[in-house]
Amino acid sequence: MSVFLLPVLAEAMTIGLNVQVSALLKPDVLRGGLSFEEEGKNQNTIKDHLNIIVAEMKRIDPSGRYCHGGGYTLSPRYRYKENTQEFIGYSGYLTFGCEFLSIDQYNEVNTAIDKVRSSTVRKNQGALSWGVSALLERETQNKLRLELLRRAETQGRVFSKETGMVCETASIHFGAVPRVVPMQVRGMALMDATPTESPMESEAESAVEAFVDYNCSKRVP
Repeated sequence: MSVFLLPVLAEAMTIGLNVQVSALLKPDVLRGGLSFEEEGKNQNTIKDHLNIIVAEMKRIDPSGRYCHGGGYTLSPRYRYKENTQEFIGYSGYLTFGCEFLSIDQYNEVNTAIDKVRSSTVRKNQGALSWGVSALLERETQNKLRLELLRRAETQGRVFSKETGMVCETASIHFGAVPRVVPMQVRGMALMDATPTESPMESEAESAVEAFVDYNCSKRVP
C-alpha cells in the first residue's frame, strides 16, 4: 500500500493511496476438449457418423450448459505423385470444448458417446485441468470491489484521526483489468479410455486494485 501526501493549503491536504484486495478461489469447473476425426471415401458416411455424435451430445446436454462447439469440417484429401494430384477421400473433424462440474460427469459423457460412436471415428481427448469459471470470477470481483470501497472508507477515518483533519474520499480509480492468476497450473494427458481420474486442483488468486484520493480539510470548531 503506497501513500502520497500532497499539501494544498495550510488548512487542506490531499492524500493519494494505492489499495489492493485479493482472494483465493477454489476451482469449480473441469475443463477439457473432445474431438473426433474420420477419413473415408464416402463423405455422406462421414457426415452421418459425426452427426450421430452431435445428436448424442445434444441429448446429454440439451441446453449446452457444459459443452460448446459441435460444428465440424469436411475436406477433400489428395496425394501428389509425380506432379499429379490424386483424390483419395475425405476427412471430417468435429470438436467440443467443455466445462464439467466433476470427473464423474466427464466420464459419463465419454461413455455415452462411445456407445454411439462408429469404430471408424477416432476420438481424441485433450488434457483436463481444473479452473475457475467466469461466473465465479465475476462474483468474486464484485465482492472485492465492495471490500475495497469499505477499506477506502475505513482508511479515510484513519487519516482523519492521524491528521486531526476531516478526510473524505474524493475519487476512486479502479485498475483497468482485474487479475485472476492461477497459483499453480497442472493438467493431465488422457488416453482414449474411461474412467479417467481427476487431475489435481490448484487455487487461483483474484485481485482488484484502485488508486484512492482523499481531501482533508481543517475541522470546523
